[in-house]
Amino acid sequence: IFKEREEDLRRLSRPLECSCFRTSIWDETLYKAWSSIVYQLIPNVQQLEMNLRNFAEIIEADEVLLFERATFLLAASFQSMEVRNSNFAAFIDIFTSNTYVMVVMSDPSIPSAATLINIRNARKHFEKLERVDGPK
Repeated sequence: IFKEREEDLRRLSRPLECSCFRTSIWDETLYKAWSSIVYQLIPNVQQLEMNLRNFAEIIEADEVLLFERATFLLAASFQSMEVRNSNFAAFIDIFTSNTYVMVVMSDPSIPSAATLINIRNARKHFEKLERVDGPK
């Protein structure tokens, strides 16, 4: 059925290019499809990725992930979250008006306040990047 519908949509949407995603609510495919769509809609995605890598390097994070805020699937409403154990510390916080950020640190001895200050200080820069015309 999927292939038939995909062929119909591609034919009907000519000359425009159409992307179809085989998804289910029972696994991660819906999330992956939506991530792919959002990724295509970001006008300066390479610049954003480069700046996220630089941010991660500066604060010595192992991972920095950006989540689109409007569709970030939440079980409850929150502004920030911290998870910490002897092996890592992870923070989820509001980043820009359209995003949440997750920062993962493998050095749990770094104080939470230091990471949260770094996230807060990066917000203004990433708000500028989020605009279509980039930083000024």
